[in-house]
Amino acid sequence: MRKIIKNAIQCKHCGDIIVSTHRHDFVTCSCESCSVDGGLDYLRRCCKNSQEEDYIELSETIEIDNK
Repeated sequence: MRKIIKNAIQCKHCGDIIVSTHRHDFVTCSCESCSVDGGLDYLRRCCKNSQEEDYIELSETIEIDNK
């Protein structure tokens, strides 16, 4: 199982680094091309053009034991 440590992306259009810090924390970059959501509970990405090429993934996760 993976645990989210950081939930962030960088927009390739405006260069903004946007971070979602808690559940339902929906954050949009300044040019409104992409958004991030989910905090440390889930990773959600939204893009104006619906393309992963619009952002650079900066999230960090670790593997944890399910014991």
